[in-house]
Amino acid sequence: MKKSKEELIQKWPNRLVLVRHGLSVYNEERELINRGILTTYTKNVKEVRNADIVLSEKGREQAKKTGVFLKKEYGNFDLIFISPFKRAYETGEIIAKNFPKARLIIEERIREKEFGIADGMTPDEIKKHFPYEYERRLKEKKYYFRPIGGESYPDVNLRIWSFLSTIVREYAKMNILVVSHSAAMFSFRKLLEKFTEEKLLEVDKTDDIKNCGIISYIYDSGLKPKPKLRLEFYNKKTW
Repeated sequence: MKKSKEELIQKWPNRLVLVRHGLSVYNEERELINRGILTTYTKNVKEVRNADIVLSEKGREQAKKTGVFLKKEYGNFDLIFISPFKRAYETGEIIAKNFPKARLIIEERIREKEFGIADGMTPDEIKKHFPYEYERRLKEKKYYFRPIGGESYPDVNLRIWSFLSTIVREYAKMNILVVSHSAAMFSFRKLLEKFTEEKLLEVDKTDDIKNCGIISYIYDSGLKPKPKLRLEFYNKKTW
């Protein structure tokens, strides 16, 4: 059977590999709060802009090991897109040392989800200081809830959709690495795999993306109704 014009023209990259940033200072403190060791975040989180939160020492080690794995697994990338947030930028710089020929691009559309007034606050603190917002979140649930000054998942989806549109328009048949954040990476899955709200929240709850977790997509010309990227693996840890 003769192939259609759309099937003959590859619009997508050959590979799209997504990596979450390594363990950050915020991630470490959140774990201590979850375990009851801390009751609130320290000044290392509370007094620092979200975009300026850095990797921990363990996070840098995770990035180094992830870079070695990516080099062994994929050989090379044509482009490396990095979120401008420091924890992702540091992760991307460490990984990029393994790919000296790749072009590095700082991309704001793949930045972390904006948390607005909830930034740097525990659930108990939100309940105490913003009881109406706390109740509204319970009603709206995680996917559609937009904190004051922040974003919902659909907001993040819009900018990831814009980024994917750029990829399709300008970087067909390339091998692309993206270093980003968990919310943005869930948005990639939502858009590329047509997740429902329920499916996204289920995966978020049962298999949250690890620090330096890897999601890999490969172009598949045989997918229906049209060729696109197919998931190879999800949340691979190499450290």
